[in-house]
Amino acid sequence: MNRKLLLLLLFPISAFAQGVGNSSFGVTQIPVSGISAALGGSQVSINKGDILQTADNPAFYDSTSNKSASFSFMNYISTINQASAGYAREVEKLGLVSGYLRYFDYGTFTETDEVGNEYGKFKAVDYEIGFSLSRKYTDNISYGFTFKQMFASMYQYSAYGLGADAGVYYQSDNKQFTAGLVLNNVGLKLKDFTNTNNEWLPIESSIAISKKFSKAPIRFGLQYSNLQKWDLAETDADALANTKQDQITKIVSRPVYTFDNLLRHLTASVLLEPNNKFNIFASYNFRRRLELSTQERPGAVGFSFGVMMKIKRFSVQYSYSNYHLSSGSYHFAITTNFGEWYSKK
Repeated sequence: MNRKLLLLLLFPISAFAQGVGNSSFGVTQIPVSGISAALGGSQVSINKGDILQTADNPAFYDSTSNKSASFSFMNYISTINQASAGYAREVEKLGLVSGYLRYFDYGTFTETDEVGNEYGKFKAVDYEIGFSLSRKYTDNISYGFTFKQMFASMYQYSAYGLGADAGVYYQSDNKQFTAGLVLNNVGLKLKDFTNTNNEWLPIESSIAISKKFSKAPIRFGLQYSNLQKWDLAETDADALANTKQDQITKIVSRPVYTFDNLLRHLTASVLLEPNNKFNIFASYNFRRRLELSTQERPGAVGFSFGVMMKIKRFSVQYSYSNYHLSSGSYHFAITTNFGEWYSKK
């Protein structure tokens, strides 16, 4: 494949994942955890014990996560796949220390010239490695930080960046109400595909709440993403076409403070939680629906579904997210706690 054509093909995938801005590390916007995928891509106020959820909110402290491990595989689109692994350990007087590794594989490409002569094959991949520390502040409040490195390789080009996330998590005494607040991607892009000067990563902040009924095993969640930016429709061709002209000044403008722009920040989710061994997830990502569906056949674009079952010492997760009418993404994960595999003498 011609290298210019490769860049044209891979850039939309990266830009789709990120929305606006950091095309080098747009993969960081794709969920690492299968539970996060089932909850619309991210939910910073719902912790289900998967250590990979610290990629969403590093404040997800849970003492039962000590010695827990998680492994996941995601088929993103077509032959584009992701594999992730995480592990956590409680450290006395420090907190819950965890780490995760993400490997995102765009596939194998054939290098050719303009007339079709083949010169060999190569791969395009992204890596992300993060180390998190989660601590209790009070019985109801925890906080945490994640320090991560991102590396991207695309043909003869590469990019490298350093970033950090910070989060706060609140849980009521009866655990029926939770809330979370995170600040992501505080850091620098040290090297870009174009070898440009260092620049800041695009910071993103989100806030979310969830509420469970006292007499029903149902929990509702709502997340507001991109607190730092209001006009998310500025890259949507349909929204940009919605302009009007002032009859006096003849100035053409586009309404910004609209209900449409508000919806692009929101993700709603619902969980069926009859017990700790079986959960069902469903969510609706408004922005995904508005930007990736078609008016003629919107289908189930924007919806995500998932299930989590605990079988003996293993917790198995499966989720499906609909990004486009012609393509969806499925996520399979398995978690276990090595502390349950043996008993102390």
